Amino acid sequence: MSPQYRLNLMFEWGGGCLWCADQPTLHRFDGGPVEESLPLSPGTMRRLQELTAWHDLALNWDYPPDPGPWQPADYAKFEIAAQEVLQTIRQELGPTFEVEYVPLG
Repeated sequence: MSPQYRLNLMFEWGGGCLWCADQPTLHRFDGGPVEESLPLSPGTMRRLQELTAWHDLALNWDYPPDPGPWQPADYAKFEIAAQEVLQTIRQELGPTFEVEYVPLG
């Protein structure tokens, strides 16, 4: 069975992390971040909120074009955590959804 919906796990500054990746998914879920519209467990939703807050620490909020405070090790730790939540999301949503991770940068 091929997936009916396609999503991107992609962290945005200030919130939102699951986004429609094609027209059928956009038509079904509308625009903007869609994590609140998906059948994800409370624990997964909590983890997405934690990762969103963590992600926002990477930006230089005083002057966003400048490099942020994260070092390469910080990015590596975040990428591992993002891959872990990606696997959880895929498991919870099942084969109806294809979810791809779009890494930072």
